[in-house]
Amino acid sequence: MDPLPHPLRVAVADRRRLIAEALAALIAEREGFTVTGAVADDAAATTLAEQHPDMVVVGAGADSRAAMKLVRELRRKAPSIEIVIVADVLEPALVGFVLDQGIGGLLLTDAAGREVVASLDHVAHGQAVLPPGWQSALYSDRNDPLDALSGRQMEVLTLLAEGFSYEEIGARLFISLNTVKFHVRSIFLRLGVRNRMAAARLLARSRGSGTPPSR
Repeated sequence: MDPLPHPLRVAVADRRRLIAEALAALIAEREGFTVTGAVADDAAATTLAEQHPDMVVVGAGADSRAAMKLVRELRRKAPSIEIVIVADVLEPALVGFVLDQGIGGLLLTDAAGREVVASLDHVAHGQAVLPPGWQSALYSDRNDPLDALSGRQMEVLTLLAEGFSYEEIGARLFISLNTVKFHVRSIFLRLGVRNRMAAARLLARSRGSGTPPSR
């Protein structure tokens, strides 16, 4: 993996100040990273956006709703910033949120420090990072993995399985090419597949057909 052209500017946010400062210290001591600040106040989204970081690491405690609220606010204020969530518990709702929002990474606090920093580097290079067991957590209360897809994602998957290109899918659904790519990435992650044929087979199996449809 090629080194980044400049040190990655990282901000840390957690309502638990001790956790925020510990994460910041861990990241700051590693080569290739610089920490812009550790934020633990109620105006965290505004404070973080003003620091202009490349990435924000958001800590999520046992109740992840506060972290998810912060991520939504941060996305509105600074949509280009990469986000990584570090969670205490692998909650199904949190996993779904990460996939729906296109968040770069989800880590757990039981990871080793070197693994956390390596994961941040992967996210900075455009790779999604999720912890082991995320699929089991997401699908623990579902018999069919397709149940985890939204209505829009099912529309995209259906057209994808029928052989339409990303451009054609965008035209049919009146969405941009980047939005189509975002949905496809999320669909593949949720279904645990790497390409459209594997996704199409899952769709065909769910519909009781032996082979995926084709154009």
